[in-house]
Amino acid sequence: MAIGQVTVPYRPGYAFGVGADLATGSPMGKVVSAPETAVPRAAGATINFQVHRIQSTEELEQALSIEAEASYGSGSFGANVSARFSYAKKAKIQSSSLFMVVTTRVELAFLSIDDPALSENAQTLVSRPEDFKARYGNVFVRGIGRGGLFVGTIRMETESAEESQEIAGELKGSYGLFSAEIKAKFAEIQSKHRTSTFIDMYHEGGPIDLHISDLTNPLELLDNANRFLDSFNTDPDKFAVPYFVTLAPIAIAKGPLPPNSAELEHAQDVLVACSKARSRLLDKINLLDYILDNTSRFEFTGGADRTAVQKALDDFQVDLDLVADCASTAIRSPAQAAMPATYAKNIGSAYPRAELPVLPVPKGGKMVAVPDFAGYKSWVECNEAATRAGLVAQQTLATIEPGDVFRVLSVSPPAGTSVPEGSVVTIVTQPTKVVVLPPHHFNVANLAEVLR
Repeated sequence: MAIGQVTVPYRPGYAFGVGADLATGSPMGKVVSAPETAVPRAAGATINFQVHRIQSTEELEQALSIEAEASYGSGSFGANVSARFSYAKKAKIQSSSLFMVVTTRVELAFLSIDDPALSENAQTLVSRPEDFKARYGNVFVRGIGRGGLFVGTIRMETESAEESQEIAGELKGSYGLFSAEIKAKFAEIQSKHRTSTFIDMYHEGGPIDLHISDLTNPLELLDNANRFLDSFNTDPDKFAVPYFVTLAPIAIAKGPLPPNSAELEHAQDVLVACSKARSRLLDKINLLDYILDNTSRFEFTGGADRTAVQKALDDFQVDLDLVADCASTAIRSPAQAAMPATYAKNIGSAYPRAELPVLPVPKGGKMVAVPDFAGYKSWVECNEAATRAGLVAQQTLATIEPGDVFRVLSVSPPAGTSVPEGSVVTIVTQPTKVVVLPPHHFNVANLAEVLR
């Protein structure tokens, strides 16, 4: 599969025509010489605004525009991990709490190189593959987007999955622009339900003095989101920053073709798989951490015990370390890149090592029915259905050839089985081929009208 154009967070050193290493995202020497242009008669702003519930680290990464497929794993591991990845990890998403995410993107006129051509210096090195790669990498900065990104998370500690679902339903009617209505709704929910609320935020661009003085007050997050949007309404050039870039293969530039990229393509497939595995392992680690830190909220019955939970936590951490080592090998030596299970076998280890044990039941929990997962088109849909039912989903990949589409093969316990709330449901799925998504497209709206 040929490497396509990908969208990644901006980092210092990126500039038009600068080369980069796709695996690490590291900027290198300038490889393309050509002017950048904007789309004619398209100088308006692009706005994307969302408030919605998330149930996995993978969904938060999507909100931060760093999901594995869209970025092809670029810069997902090692010392070059971006601030966005750090924020996603710090959020500690897990299924025992209600997580809401506030996402606001402002994109001003996008600039891009329309007709890329290799620089004279780059053309002289094409016949020396190793020197070319060391100096210029394998992709180049083709486009740069200016504007800003604001992402805030609200975590509500509830008494049960049923209460989380009820709160999510009450908030759904206020999923609009931040206004007195949604502020009143948050205040009403905090008064009605016995919840502990914690907030955090991350932003690129906008006012430099945005801060949260009370980490338990979601209204501060809403006010900051409003201030972020208002700043672009009053002075967009002052508050805009380059916050995303598009990286394109050097092979599309006019001039002699650079070295064969077959090994690189396989290495990038491995990095995508490692990125997705890491996100899902973090979900399990966050859940087990939460249980051990809040044992008073759970009933350790039906075979559940703290020792098994701790062992599972340790095993998931080992799996996470192996995935990181697997990714590092793919970055250092594309020729030796291998998927995590194969990599583990090559070094005399095993992957996956961990599995969820019998989990304790939340106090005040009830019996719930296992949903019918047949027909769901992604793991995100399966995870959402399990969370809505008050269950914890665990994915197992079948040892068969990857397919073109996601498919559920079996579920244990079977659909319709009555189990305690908080139980683990194992869903066996067919592995799918890696598919690179196109760059993000935001909804276009008039900024002044949106902020009105």
